[in-house]
Amino acid sequence: MNQHEFSPDNGPLAEPDADGNVINVTRAESHVAIVRFARPPSNYFSIPLLSALAGALEQVDADPDIHAIVLAAEGRNFCAGAELTQAHEKPEQIYAAAYRLFAIRKPIVAAVQGAAIGGGLGLTLIADFRVVAPSTRMAVNFVKIGIHPGFAITLLLPRVVGQQKAAELLYTGRRINGEEALRIGLADRLVEEGDLFDTALTLARQIAENAPLAVEATRATLRDGLLDDIRRQTDIEARKQNELSITDDFAEGILAVQERRAGNWKRR
Repeated sequence: MNQHEFSPDNGPLAEPDADGNVINVTRAESHVAIVRFARPPSNYFSIPLLSALAGALEQVDADPDIHAIVLAAEGRNFCAGAELTQAHEKPEQIYAAAYRLFAIRKPIVAAVQGAAIGGGLGLTLIADFRVVAPSTRMAVNFVKIGIHPGFAITLLLPRVVGQQKAAELLYTGRRINGEEALRIGLADRLVEEGDLFDTALTLARQIAENAPLAVEATRATLRDGLLDDIRRQTDIEARKQNELSITDDFAEGILAVQERRAGNWKRR
């Protein structure tokens, strides 16, 4: 295995499904479940991957013996976003799966290695806490390809880092590393890459040792009204994405990112 790849020491992955997705659910001691996913080579998300991940988390959520969840990805990147050729594929279906992910009742700790870009960063926001490394790279780069942000990022990112910092990240699309993510509150722990999983597991165990009904009730209070807000926000995001997906600027944005250059925007 490449030394830069992240692999939780938790046994081999399952065989890929028909869409090339791998989802593994294992149980740690202390009432913690580990949900790992993979879609090689960069864990680009897709509707089948999000649906499979939602199904796995829903199964864990229904298990009364599980009090907390660690979400981890296999490979160099947590989730590098959507493949450019599918950057606007059926947003309504994507957000239907996203809604299921946000509806999980139990606390989630994400171990985030490598890239968490665009919708990949959105995927980290389903977690209550994010553990990162200095080499972690995070960006909401939608404007760089001429499209509107999605995955409820326009709602959730301001809740996590504040309105002003979220606006800066969303308007510039710039990439930040693990140190900055910790500094602005997007991450909760900063550790060396080799310690990502163990740190996430330790935090999940600290949560799981408490009374589960009390933890889940507290979480529900903190998130009161959030699911309704997410549904409204993703409806807006999907509509805006559909509008922008037929523009020349969106086509130019995809080409510009592929060619690693600034976009030549026409405002049409």
